[in-house]
Amino acid sequence: MKKNIFVLALSLTFATAAHAETTIEWTQAGCQSVGGTWITAHSASDEGCDAAHCNGLNFCKSTAYMNWFSALIWCKSIGRNLADANHVCPGVPLAENSNARACLNVTGTSQNWGWTTLPGADNKAFHVNLNSGPMGFTSRSEESSKGSYALCE
Repeated sequence: MKKNIFVLALSLTFATAAHAETTIEWTQAGCQSVGGTWITAHSASDEGCDAAHCNGLNFCKSTAYMNWFSALIWCKSIGRNLADANHVCPGVPLAENSNARACLNVTGTSQNWGWTTLPGADNKAFHVNLNSGPMGFTSRSEESSKGSYALCE
């Protein structure tokens, strides 16, 4: 009986630890404290930008690539949300059947793709190339997400 109670108590301890959530300070240091990379979008006063397409928001990008579902969970685990596509790429019309929409807001901020919160039909979601700026619409599954990272706001 004592053994069963010990096993139950140990199981509950590990289960609680696995569901622990951290709310990071929304700063570069806070993002780095969870292994993330701090990204600051371009502002309206930056060359090639305007208020309709650049907002200067900050994002925390994971340092490990993951599928969309894992990205959603990673952001929640640090007390944040997966970035809204309209916050990452303001002024960019979003349509499921159209890839490669220009996203001036985050162009050149990183070398990778970042997931956004906007899912769509057929297990797909928008993600954005943080290096060259196109926004794509791709599968949220593990197999096709190589090179996509969580992008939290």
